Amino acid sequence: MLRILVAASILALAPACGTSGAATLAGAAPDTVAEADRLVQTGDPSVDTLRRAFDVYEQAAKIDARDATLHAKMASVSLELGINVKEGALTWLQRGEQAARRAVELDPNSAEGYYLIAANRGRAAKLLPLLKASPTIVGQLEKDLLRALAIDPRYARALHMEAMLLYKTPGPLRVFLDGKKSDVERYLTSAVEADPTYARARLDLAEYYLDENRPAEARTQARAVLELTTDRSRRYKPEAEALLRRIAAS
Repeated sequence: MLRILVAASILALAPACGTSGAATLAGAAPDTVAEADRLVQTGDPSVDTLRRAFDVYEQAAKIDARDATLHAKMASVSLELGINVKEGALTWLQRGEQAARRAVELDPNSAEGYYLIAANRGRAAKLLPLLKASPTIVGQLEKDLLRALAIDPRYARALHMEAMLLYKTPGPLRVFLDGKKSDVERYLTSAVEADPTYARARLDLAEYYLDENRPAEARTQARAVLELTTDRSRRYKPEAEALLRRIAAS
């Protein structure tokens, strides 16, 4: 039962180089990293693409071990892999949390780093065995999200995750949270205002409006998703269409 409550609330490496090989890779790293950035920013990168990008970032981080952004990129790709792979999801999410923690060690002002700690850890918590599922995890996740928002109050993904944490955490676990359920709408609307192309946040705001018996506002958000033109937004259009059909039938 405890695991159910916790889960409901959260929502081939490159060959090693010798000295001369490392020097060659170091010279090529900026272009290689830029290409990996381009690949992962496409609308729906494949698992193989994500794995290759992770390898590039990991090798670059070995060369420039003090670059916090490389560790943040590793954490971000690990999160996507943890969501999308059929096997080994927990391992990827744990690697993602580790990389994110290294990012904030190197740059304590990395809002992205703190968000990625929470995002990877939250996903991983859903996959842990019952005995390892701590009810205090929701409070620990919120702590890192609030750290991210203290650094960047308009960090859309942290705003969205905090909203969903407050929205979905069941009553027995709410004691571990500082935020209130009445804050959900504020966090969701702030996430959409910070990033109007953030389709997932718009759909969750629409669902919130439906739960609050505000179908007109839900319809506005669903239609806004259909009007988005970013590559990443395409994956959410079928969900937006289904939501509009539900609203019309209600």
